[in-house]
Amino acid sequence: MLAVVFGALFFAGVHWWSSSQLDAIERDCADTKEALRMIQRMRPRIAARAARRDAMLLRYRNRAPALTSFVEEQARAAHVQVAESQDRPHTPAGRRFTERSVSIRLRAVGIDALADFMDRIESAEFPVAITAVRIRRRFGEPNRYDVDDMVITTWDQVAAGAEREGAAARPAGGAP
Repeated sequence: MLAVVFGALFFAGVHWWSSSQLDAIERDCADTKEALRMIQRMRPRIAARAARRDAMLLRYRNRAPALTSFVEEQARAAHVQVAESQDRPHTPAGRRFTERSVSIRLRAVGIDALADFMDRIESAEFPVAITAVRIRRRFGEPNRYDVDDMVITTWDQVAAGAEREGAAARPAGGAP
């Protein structure tokens, strides 16, 4: 009698364990199917995101020209006079990029011309941004402003070979 009870308990335990394992497998299968459905629904968004990423990487492949001449060319096109410009030193921006920037000053510029100039800078085919700007209104002159400091920055990709050469030139165990 005791063997029959243990046998019944054993079979009940095996049945309970196998059904719980089967339920877990079915839940995993349902979760996987739902994830695949979500990926299928998100394909257009994923493709659009990949296209934006590729377009951004394409911008970084174009090396920016000399910033001072680029800024002055865009200022002439926007009918703005650059009073003063000063190149800033190149600085590393992470492992794969270097940052170049120029600081400029503009005097007695109208808001429409300033907006046009800033739009021309931002819409270049290479990565460039206005990273700082300080504007003050001219006293007694309507719609005239002085831009005391506008910093225009671009980033250049470091060549893969140059990065490896820099790593090889560093002493082993030394500071980067």
